[in-house]
Amino acid sequence: MAKYSLELKKKVVEAYHRREGSYCFLAQKYGITNKRQVLNWVHSYDAFGCEGLMRSRKKQMQSVLDTTPVDTSAEHIKQLEDELLKLRIENAYLKDVRRLRLEEEALLKKKRESSTASEETSN
Repeated sequence: MAKYSLELKKKVVEAYHRREGSYCFLAQKYGITNKRQVLNWVHSYDAFGCEGLMRSRKKQMQSVLDTTPVDTSAEHIKQLEDELLKLRIENAYLKDVRRLRLEEEALLKKKRESSTASEETSN
């Protein structure tokens, strides 16, 4: 994996923020082999500032995990359980709607095929 200087990373991120081009365009312009690298730099910079460009992805994620408190209160857990139940119900409903739509389409197709076949036999 290529190593890029902090100055180059800043220059590319600043160019992106000035809307000088897309990730792909900036990668080509500055000789970066992978446009995804530009995306990663922009996200790291937006999340952590210049320090984000100096730190590895693993250290950044660990920093987020270390600083993000986890709410384990009974009230919060109840809210999450309620939301989970609601999403499960919604998911089941959408699956049923999709199943019914597919069944209806199959019936319409069958009906069209039978009407086409009956027209051919009557001609």
